[in-house]
Amino acid sequence: MKTKLLYLFVGALALTFAACENESTTEDHQSKNAGNTPTTANTVELTPCTVADLMAGQNYDSGDLSVYFDLDNVYVEYTTTGNWFIRKSHLYVGDTQLIPRNNSGNPIPGQFPINNNHANGTQTITYTIPKTNLPECFAIAAHAEVYRMQNGMVVQTETAWASGQRFTPRNWATFFTVCQSDCFDIEDYYFGN
Repeated sequence: MKTKLLYLFVGALALTFAACENESTTEDHQSKNAGNTPTTANTVELTPCTVADLMAGQNYDSGDLSVYFDLDNVYVEYTTTGNWFIRKSHLYVGDTQLIPRNNSGNPIPGQFPINNNHANGTQTITYTIPKTNLPECFAIAAHAEVYRMQNGMVVQTETAWASGQRFTPRNWATFFTVCQSDCFDIEDYYFGN
């Protein structure tokens, strides 16, 4: 009888620890994916700080990646043009040294903190990143899987990067750096100078 009670007690204790571990993992996952969902931020009244070409397959300008600032946030907006559409987006915004990379120094877009699949026909996606989470100067690595339509058929699929500095000479993946002080003037924001 004592043995059965001991097993019951140990089992209940193990379940309690497993439940706490699972809850902690869920909270960590949610905090790491904050900002992961595209927003419906209105960037129309904002002036882009930086605009980079969204280069598909190295050679095709499929649209732009625009970076906007306001008092509290940075907005990163993917926009494809013409018959180009976005299937997936992968975005890293933060310290350059922390961009997920393999041993060769090439980025791993699937490990970027922001990863999303998009509905057919998507041409604009905007992500909102709180400025308080960012250093004064930070990197943006923006990757997408894009496709081109013609006569209702997909005729081309490519990976795309926002143009900038190459991670390594052997890979065409790119990133660029933005400084908050270069892009946001509080007097302009409030007084429109």
